[in-house]
Amino acid sequence: MPKSDLEASNLKGRIQKIERTVHKAGDKSKCPCNGLDENKQIFYTYNDKGNLTESAKLDEDGNVVLVSKYLYNRQDVCTEIDNYLQGDKPAGQEINTLRGKKVTEVSVLDEEGNTENVYKYGYSGSDLTEGKTLNKSGDLLSSFQNAYVNGQLETRTEKNILLNITTVTQYKRNEANDISEYTVTNSNENTGYVFKLEYEYDDKGNWTKQTQYYNGEIAGIVLRNITYYN
Repeated sequence: MPKSDLEASNLKGRIQKIERTVHKAGDKSKCPCNGLDENKQIFYTYNDKGNLTESAKLDEDGNVVLVSKYLYNRQDVCTEIDNYLQGDKPAGQEINTLRGKKVTEVSVLDEEGNTENVYKYGYSGSDLTEGKTLNKSGDLLSSFQNAYVNGQLETRTEKNILLNITTVTQYKRNEANDISEYTVTNSNENTGYVFKLEYEYDDKGNWTKQTQYYNGEIAGIVLRNITYYN
């Protein structure tokens, strides 16, 4: 039985909706992630089985810029994601190829149904251990390998089009099984960037505030407003 989206995200209880808001540090921050184009606010909606049914990305003014709707088969495995811009204007699809209850391939299509990229995935048991990104011609663009300890992701190694390692990310977790620290090593610079994460939790054991630190300074804060089913 595959994990639900809530279980895969280490979320507990019967969650109906999550409103996620990102507050990044100012321009003076020395964090290497500063200035990245992140979505400021995202709404996630889940069904009573714990699977994601819709996500909505908002801009800084609170306007919806992209809505994604998730479709499932009778085994509760996602088979398709349909994307829409404002005004329900189609913005492409993601079509999943399944082997049993595992997604082994994702075809990313533009609004006219043309293939843009293809993602291929490999597993060891229920763990996602490798992935490849191909262009529309089938040429390799990038790849990754995951290593697990006790069923938890410990290391991700990413490679470029030439199969050279570009980054290695190592994760540590707290008692609540949330990531408390991760180190990103850039092979080109041979430099490791260490990020530490601290949390505040609700009475269900889900974090509602995540504070991100880099070099002892706050690099960003993520707030989650969680709504539960009655």
